[in-house]
Amino acid sequence: MSSVITLCAFTSNIYLMLAFFAIAYGSLAFAAASIWSLPGDVAPTPDYVASIGGVQNFASNLAGILITTFTGVMLAITKGSFTIPLCVAGGFCFLGAFSYLVIVGKIEPLTQDASERAPSDSGQAVGT
Repeated sequence: MSSVITLCAFTSNIYLMLAFFAIAYGSLAFAAASIWSLPGDVAPTPDYVASIGGVQNFASNLAGILITTFTGVMLAITKGSFTIPLCVAGGFCFLGAFSYLVIVGKIEPLTQDASERAPSDSGQAVGT
């Protein structure tokens, strides 16, 4: 549903644009709840949830930096047209939906080798 943001580039009706933006951002907010629950679902132990969430947050912020830079460059090249940035944003929405539906597969905890496990907090110092 968030890919309807692309349709904003092809209408001149301000109310229709606002409706498309509302649907797109509402859909993104709805999906965000599921996406932010993934670190807890895939972490091999509770000790890894924050680390996986941090990597996920870094990736999403990096994407935010790149898309805003891309939008600015495209606005400069096209002399103020948002058509290309809105189409690219809609394309990435399709790509994201495709990757969760086809590539990701079943969501289950990651496995961890015994040699990779961190020592537990049993009060003993590491190496004793």
